[in-house]
Amino acid sequence: MMRIKSLLIAVSIAIGLMASAAPLQAQEQFWGTYMTYLGPEDRVNSRGVRLTSAEAIVQQDRANMHRFGIRHAHDERDPWFNTKESRAAMGRALRIPSYYADIITRQDALVVVSVFGIGGRITRISIQIPG
Repeated sequence: MMRIKSLLIAVSIAIGLMASAAPLQAQEQFWGTYMTYLGPEDRVNSRGVRLTSAEAIVQQDRANMHRFGIRHAHDERDPWFNTKESRAAMGRALRIPSYYADIITRQDALVVVSVFGIGGRITRISIQIPG
């Protein structure tokens, strides 16, 4: 009887330890940055409709770079947004502070784009305006 009780206690402890062990979580990694100039061509879509959100303007800038060959003097290429699908997914990951979004929607702007991810998936895209 004592042996069974000891075995049950040992099993209970083992189950408790397994249940409390925190699963290993992948850490978000910094993938890199690129600089781009958001100009008038980036504030209209490919059908000529004016874009009203900063996120849409940043997406259009990458479409202009990768698909339409429209580049400004300070535009840098990136390895992440060269497909239609990857540009469409940008909207979910973009983080643009409201004061930068106001600038981007009103006027041309030089921006630095930082990309973060876990594994092969982009988790966050941060926008900053230097200066």
